[in-house]
Amino acid sequence: MKKTLVIGTTAVIVVAVVGGGSYMALHTPKRQFNSGLTKMTDNKNNIADFRVKVSGDDMSDKRVNGKIKFDAKHKNNMDLVMNLSDNKQAQKMHIKANNDNAYLSASFVTGSLGLSSYNNEVSKITKSINQYWLKTSDTTSYETAKIKPKTVKSDTRALTAWFQDLDGKKFEKVSDGYKVDLNKTDMKRLMTKISKTKSGKEIPKSEWQAYKSSINDIDNLKFSITTSKNGHLLKMNFSGKEDGKLGRITFQTNTKRDDKLRVKMPAANKIKSEIELTTIIQDKIRDYSRQQFDNTSFSTSSSFDI
Repeated sequence: MKKTLVIGTTAVIVVAVVGGGSYMALHTPKRQFNSGLTKMTDNKNNIADFRVKVSGDDMSDKRVNGKIKFDAKHKNNMDLVMNLSDNKQAQKMHIKANNDNAYLSASFVTGSLGLSSYNNEVSKITKSINQYWLKTSDTTSYETAKIKPKTVKSDTRALTAWFQDLDGKKFEKVSDGYKVDLNKTDMKRLMTKISKTKSGKEIPKSEWQAYKSSINDIDNLKFSITTSKNGHLLKMNFSGKEDGKLGRITFQTNTKRDDKLRVKMPAANKIKSEIELTTIIQDKIRDYSRQQFDNTSFSTSSSFDI
């Protein structure tokens, strides 16, 4: 009876150790990191909130935050809103794109002209101009990006496989998910992998080589990537010193799904070329100036008569 009990207890311990070891092997930080990244790649989320911050010893903080949305039915219909700011100014960029064209909201132009900072009358003019969209193929004055979800997913899948070959000791569990720390060699290898993706090939090889070479000049380099277990979070943190000056870049995006989301392209009569939009702005400002002159003239003559 006693011997049976000992054997039984030993069996329980063996099962517990072996079973526990299997669980641990399947749930290491490395596996969890890759699982989160894979889920983020394979899920059908069509909304992403993001924010980027660049700061350093010799520069003002530069920040970008916004939201990108893809139509749940027509996946290549995209709506992107970005807020760009630093310590001196802030600006908003609104882009819509489909398979054929990309459109930039005129609000970016009125913001560049500073019209929004004037009085109520000028604000009314600004609102009337902001209903228009620039067809970006007709202008070279403003840079926009056409982002296709299929390309993003295929590129990300290619990168996901790269992390599976990294040393498991580089991964760790953190408060909001699972993190991997990369060194200079890792970063160069990752950049080589990115350069071979469909998106990466749009950048010349010479530029990729320059990027990789520049890493050698960075001291105290730290670069980490974090994914969440549910596949809805991606974070990147970079810091290092170049010529003794510290620089930092942080990035974070959170994603979710909305099956009812629709992204409509601008109406045809609201799409203008750069020349057409310039004419509209000039006409509206001219009308406003004439109105102000007429009001001033009327006020002056009235006071003179008295």
